[in-house]
Amino acid sequence: MNMEEELNVIRDYILLPIVISIVNKNRMEIACSEYTLKALYAATASVLIHEMRKDLERVRLQLKELNISVIDTHQKKEGIYIHYPYLFDGRRGQFTISKDMAKLEIKSRLNHYIRKVFTSAPMQPERHA
Repeated sequence: MNMEEELNVIRDYILLPIVISIVNKNRMEIACSEYTLKALYAATASVLIHEMRKDLERVRLQLKELNISVIDTHQKKEGIYIHYPYLFDGRRGQFTISKDMAKLEIKSRLNHYIRKVFTSAPMQPERHA
């Protein structure tokens, strides 16, 4: 695995929990709402969360195999940037992402999971006579 792929694994490890948190918050808000289709929306959100957690577990295993430790408890916000220190083969590094880029990445990941869920279960509309 090259350095770019390793940084992508770190990025996934940092961003997936944020996406999970956003979807879970929305799921809880929807479940308490008056929407007619709230059960459908909440169930869909639960499926999305399940898929994301599976991927997060895969990412954690990749980090372990690569001997990378992200020290996410020490994130530092500085202006428009968020810094995450990490250890890789005994060396310290820092993964830095701008808040705007993080928002774009989160939106992209959310769209990826939505597409994944809705393309993996082809549904045919019921025909009424």
